[in-house]
Amino acid sequence: MSLTNLEARLLAQIKAQPFATQKELGEALGISRASVANYIERLQSKGLILGRAYVFAETPAVTCIGGAVLDRILRLQSEGIPHTSQPGTSSETRGGVARNVAENLAQLGESVKLISVVGNDDAGRAVIEATSSVGVDTTLVERKNIGVTGTYTAIMQPTGELYLGIADMGIIDHLDAQVIDRDWQHIVSSRLVFADTNCSASLLSVLIKRCHNNDLPLALDAVSVPKFQRLPNNLTGVEYLFCNMDEARSVHGDLSAESLAKQFQLRGAKNVVITDGSNPVTCLCPEGIAKIETPKTEIVDVSGAGDAFVAGFLHTILQEKSAFDATRAGVVAAGLTVQSELRNSPDLTAQIVAQKAQDLAFQRT
Repeated sequence: MSLTNLEARLLAQIKAQPFATQKELGEALGISRASVANYIERLQSKGLILGRAYVFAETPAVTCIGGAVLDRILRLQSEGIPHTSQPGTSSETRGGVARNVAENLAQLGESVKLISVVGNDDAGRAVIEATSSVGVDTTLVERKNIGVTGTYTAIMQPTGELYLGIADMGIIDHLDAQVIDRDWQHIVSSRLVFADTNCSASLLSVLIKRCHNNDLPLALDAVSVPKFQRLPNNLTGVEYLFCNMDEARSVHGDLSAESLAKQFQLRGAKNVVITDGSNPVTCLCPEGIAKIETPKTEIVDVSGAGDAFVAGFLHTILQEKSAFDATRAGVVAAGLTVQSELRNSPDLTAQIVAQKAQDLAFQRT
């Protein structure tokens, strides 16, 4: 985020004298009190000062906006058969795309804030407590008295592949454009913003425009075929777009991954990453386009793999690495997660991801 010379000097002066009056600050800088007030307002709008008491923003965090839900996992003991009952097992855990990405980023050592909405119920309290316990700042998660905490029910094949998923996330509709206005000071002070398409179309449209206007890197995840339709046609302001082949083809037809990525780039997305199950991942960025292989691994549960991919990618970008390197890290993070029954693998660490990512080759096309 760029600052004018005077803004930078005023910020330094306030840090040196946090209890100084505006008149005293003006005298130190050789400007009027009214000018000080004006510049302080600018610094507040940029998220660098929080409130009138000159409370400074902490080290800028990654802000994740979107779903925080209770996941119910039903595992079939034999191959799924439609129109009949089958034996299986069930379990519950915390979930939601934005929430999962936030937890994975916290595991990778990033400072993370989560903006979401849950019900004022036991499920909502459990999701918030579990998420905050792993280091995610959940103070911006709203508890609504109207509605219940969202749930995602996944029926899994014995192979670990998804048989059927049902999302009951009506409460997430409250993540509308007003949320951006309410929490903008927290959002704009972030190093990077991530949002999933569980958010309303109005929120996504406003968020894209405001991040673009403030030179704030924004990453978006498609989540599902129906929810991908919530994105506006103009994606200018989207720094990183993540989707899979089914989601991409639902928008632009039966094209190759490379052609699909170029279609999204033409709409304004700067970097496009398209996953395709166990097939190579396609990464299109200003430096070109590449295919990154996905190593064969034992699959326990594919749930959460896409969220881990996004977290591994964004963590590597925050280390100022290339999009190609970030894609390799995403592949490693996803590979660790499919080997676990949990949405967030306990084996996911920055050191392991960095080491294993170096072994993955990629091919420019």
